[in-house]
Amino acid sequence: MKKLIIILTTALTASLGAQCFTIDTVRNHTHLKTIAGRPVDFGVVPTAEQLISNKYSICDNGIKVELALNTIAVPQRIINIVGIQLLKRDYVVNMSITANNITHYSRNVKTVYVNAMFLTVEQIPENKKAYSKAVEKCLIDLVKQL
Repeated sequence: MKKLIIILTTALTASLGAQCFTIDTVRNHTHLKTIAGRPVDFGVVPTAEQLISNKYSICDNGIKVELALNTIAVPQRIINIVGIQLLKRDYVVNMSITANNITHYSRNVKTVYVNAMFLTVEQIPENKKAYSKAVEKCLIDLVKQL
């Protein structure tokens, strides 16, 4: 009798517990495949799993979650003022998350400024950290919407 009560209590608490998710796929729908030598989807799965595990649980047989990088844009503006160049580069990331056949969207912008005197700023490579922060903020917004 004691074992039956323990088994029923365990089964009841497991069924009433937090939702369980698993990251199924990460799709890249953009034309951009790499930023600064790394794939654009590099680190998306571990970051998403960490953010989801803060609110829900992660398991192998949970609700399948699909992440998508919809668009990535890196527009920039350069201002020249008598030997001084000012560069403003925006990292714009649009992502979506699909769980239970419901899709949520998020857009985030991370801005980087570079100032130089008597140098050209046009050939400055993309900033991996700024891109990663934009992706992370998108994922935070998406997990809040789950």
